[in-house]
Amino acid sequence: MWRFDSNYHYIVPEFSEETDFKLNYNKPLNEYKEAKSAGITTRPVIIGPISFLILGKKSSSAQPDFSPISLLPKLLPVYQQLLWELKVEGVESVQIDEPILVLDSAMALEKEFSQTYNQLGLGSLNIMLATYFARLGSSIRFIAQLPIYGLHIDLDRALDQFDQVIDAVKNTDLVLSLGLVSGRNVWKTDLEAVVKLGWKAIAILGENRVMVSTSSSLMHIPVTLDSETKLTKQERDWFSFAVEKVREVAIVGWVLSGLQDDGVVEAMEANRKAVAMRREFEKRNENYQVGQRVREIVPEMMNRKSRFSHRKEVQKVNLGLPKFPTTTLGSYPVRHPFVYICKF
Repeated sequence: MWRFDSNYHYIVPEFSEETDFKLNYNKPLNEYKEAKSAGITTRPVIIGPISFLILGKKSSSAQPDFSPISLLPKLLPVYQQLLWELKVEGVESVQIDEPILVLDSAMALEKEFSQTYNQLGLGSLNIMLATYFARLGSSIRFIAQLPIYGLHIDLDRALDQFDQVIDAVKNTDLVLSLGLVSGRNVWKTDLEAVVKLGWKAIAILGENRVMVSTSSSLMHIPVTLDSETKLTKQERDWFSFAVEKVREVAIVGWVLSGLQDDGVVEAMEANRKAVAMRREFEKRNENYQVGQRVREIVPEMMNRKSRFSHRKEVQKVNLGLPKFPTTTLGSYPVRHPFVYICKF
């Protein structure tokens, strides 16, 4: 999974005109079979072909005008083979992640998305197209017309896309997966707030076309609070790690399905109290001056007051920098040499 809103480093594939693709090992299939043997039916997740190519880079042997997306016709048959092998094993639904869709540049890829998902959608597998970490933006216009089963959106990092996406899919048959529980932070979800969003979606789309989920993979957060032995009871009541977030998703799903037994009611009430207590604590302990400066931030503050050519000359005079000044990334502490040196 690529992270678009952090400085985390990742390795990407390199492509050239000579690149060929073949399926040597079907990892999603093998992991599906492993879970199935344990009595668990899963939905395999794979990176989408367009994001795979766009987020890769040209190799040193590629021609100057080469673009990785030009390899799409060579790559799609491999994806078809992968999906066919999943289907043969009995898989009914697959999640295909296309995080590239949250970038403005995705608007220029309408033809490629149409070609890809018309081709991959020819089988009987239900495709859940997933995005995360930002909003879909104008790309929702053509995404809503693709022959896919459903669409997943991140409502933790991009809540403002809710109305636009609902409006775009309401006259289609698409199932909408709402990423209501954060896959990135460690705090308890405000269940009352996300349930309201769920009800709003159901009122427009119908209960059979709405799913609830985490906003993204839970790979970015600790596994479970059961491993924490030094937190106070109050502190523990504010946190929610991967296992706990899965339960939060389940509770939201139960409420939206109309299940109101004692366990669900108690869980909702306990969550309400925990969220309220944390907010009260933050309010009491806020550094007023810092908070006030944050509240006074306006968009104009994000713009530089002078051009780089001017700033460069001022820096030269005041800092006395050499011709090629060099610094680390800021994440190079001596206490963790192995973790960080391996990034370079």
